[in-house]
Amino acid sequence: MRCTRSDVAGKGINVAVALKNLGHDPLCTGFNFAENGALLTKKLDALGVRYDFIEVTGAIRTNMKLYEETTGIMTEFNQPGAFVSENAQNALLDKIKTLRSEDDILIISGSRPEGVSADFYVKICDMWSGRVFLDTEGEALKNAKPFAIKPNLFELESTFGVKLKETTEIVSFRREKIASHVKIICVSMGAEGAVLVTPKNSFFCPALKIQAKGVAGAGDAMVAGLVHALIHNLPEEEFLPVAMSAAAASVVLDGTQMCTLEGFNEMRGHVTEMVVL
Repeated sequence: MRCTRSDVAGKGINVAVALKNLGHDPLCTGFNFAENGALLTKKLDALGVRYDFIEVTGAIRTNMKLYEETTGIMTEFNQPGAFVSENAQNALLDKIKTLRSEDDILIISGSRPEGVSADFYVKICDMWSGRVFLDTEGEALKNAKPFAIKPNLFELESTFGVKLKETTEIVSFRREKIASHVKIICVSMGAEGAVLVTPKNSFFCPALKIQAKGVAGAGDAMVAGLVHALIHNLPEEEFLPVAMSAAAASVVLDGTQMCTLEGFNEMRGHVTEMVVL
């Protein structure tokens, strides 16, 4: 069946929407663009998601995702983000300073717009006094010092120049190469499931056998699920099942729609298989 849809989305926006659906009250910040940024704020207003953006010139980029249901393969055509000036970057850093809190979790998601260097995420991680959850790739992932990271397998391999064929190799890589300040690393592997490693334990969950309608945003839902588990102070053996449930509840929806609470609760009852590595 052929169908098209248009969603106002983005990695950080997706995480915020998923968290809102799971019963939390996230605040979105970052850069929004003067030309068509009202598309974004209108969506957030409709969903009741709070925001406090730095407005810059330019337009929100358009990305295309082609998903083949029979094979589960998604092809992406992603535009670069519009240029962001140094003044705007400094304004965002100043805003984050006013928001920082030891009790709050800061989630940094996605790629950087043109003009924003890799050390921008490093600066944010360094200034935040609480826990930072980083979901990106490349130099920003390699050099920043967050509390937790959630790359997919391709992002992890391409960032660090490695090839990890087995789940046990991911565990060994985390122990040997990931700095000790990173307390949680969750690596999503699409249809192969996901691995989560903490300083003491490591876990693997296979993907649920479900009919996926759209895989865009699945990783963002996983981030929301992990943060949901942290907020509720769940034991670490529940982190990955909760994250997998949020992801599964998202991929059964068309496009970049994020998990609902009802869908999450339903999937939570199905994620029962987990291996301690």
